[in-house]
Amino acid sequence: MTVKKVLACSMILCAGLTIAAPAEADAAPECASGVKVIKPVVLEEAGRWTYTFDLSWCSDGGTIIWAEPSVTALVHSPACRWAGRIEESIKELPDKAWSAFDMSEFSCQDSAGKEHGVNPWVVVTFHPAGGYYTSSDIAA
Repeated sequence: MTVKKVLACSMILCAGLTIAAPAEADAAPECASGVKVIKPVVLEEAGRWTYTFDLSWCSDGGTIIWAEPSVTALVHSPACRWAGRIEESIKELPDKAWSAFDMSEFSCQDSAGKEHGVNPWVVVTFHPAGGYYTSSDIAA
């Protein structure tokens, strides 16, 4: 598997961690303990855009050995466009859990033709055994 980028990690924190681009996420690396996944987090502005964040990871002996976040952005209106992922990170926390963060941006025109951006974001804290929790919102 080819590594596309490592997100906001120091060499010590990311040792053994692989992050794949969404196009590569369809074939996750092997995982003897079984790949863990979150229920996709979906944020949207009805009729305009939909943002979906997914995360899968593998652990061995109580340690996370790889994680693959991905984002799917769908634009439903010609008045909107996806500007891209504007901030993303993945890091190990003190208790062997990890945290993945993504903030993306959609830009849409209002009825007066003025363009404005909105930023859907997600934070996922995930554990080697498979537990996780999410928080998310849309920042204007």
